[in-house]
Amino acid sequence: MRSLLAHIANPVETTDRRRTSRRTLRLDVAARTATAESAVIIRNLSRTGLLIETGAGFSIGETFLLVLPELGAAPARVVRHDGRLFGCEFLTPVPASAISAALLKAAPDEEADDLADAAIASDANELYARRPSSAILFTALTALFTAVALLFVFALVSLNFSAG
Repeated sequence: MRSLLAHIANPVETTDRRRTSRRTLRLDVAARTATAESAVIIRNLSRTGLLIETGAGFSIGETFLLVLPELGAAPARVVRHDGRLFGCEFLTPVPASAISAALLKAAPDEEADDLADAAIASDANELYARRPSSAILFTALTALFTAVALLFVFALVSLNFSAG
């Protein structure tokens, strides 16, 4: 039997040790500790953690309940802080639907709003002239359903007259 040579290397350290990707946003929510409730701003969010900004005096290791849209209270723990910013981890990962709901409820980004306003201004005439494809599909399906229903009624009436 022949032996094989192997080299075992330590994993390469990266500056971003996050387990899941985070989404940047700005969402005002409430955080409840055992003794108080505080207003916090979520700055970024993932299924496993988040970055919040608050004037509350959280300490490393402190656990609190964060009230997220469509999910309710999610327990989280402070793992680091820098001034008013606190890096936190959820005690159990939150569902992806909670991340989506938070993104939908988040305050709009000013730069994105400016781009949207410019697009609307440049395409104003075309915007109102076009119908969304979903509306056209809905209209076509409604017309088809109506035609099938009328044919069915006509066939029933025809059968009743021919049987009698």
